[in-house]
Amino acid sequence: MLALLAGCGSARAPRHDGPHGTPVLRAVYRDATHRLLIVLPDRAHRVPRGDCAAPLLIDEATGAARQIAPGEAAQWMRQMQLTGAVQGTCP
Repeated sequence: MLALLAGCGSARAPRHDGPHGTPVLRAVYRDATHRLLIVLPDRAHRVPRGDCAAPLLIDEATGAARQIAPGEAAQWMRQMQLTGAVQGTCP
C-alpha cells in the first residue's frame, strides 16, 4: 500500500487530459482480510473505461489481486474503511 501512496505530496500538479491521460482519484479501502483499490472520477471528467479503472480486490494474506465488477466493489466498500487516496491518471 505504501507504493500506492508514495506519489502523494503537498504540491498539486496541473491536471489535464491529453498525452498524460485522464485525471482520476485512486482510493484504497481496507478491512481485516482485504484491500480494495478503486478509481473515482475527477470533478471535470468521467472514469475512463478499461483495465486502468477496474476495481481490484487484494487478499491481505497472499497479496493476490483480482478484478471485480463495480457492483461487487460497492458491496465491499460498505463493509470497509477508506484508508487513503492519491491523484493519478488513466491512459
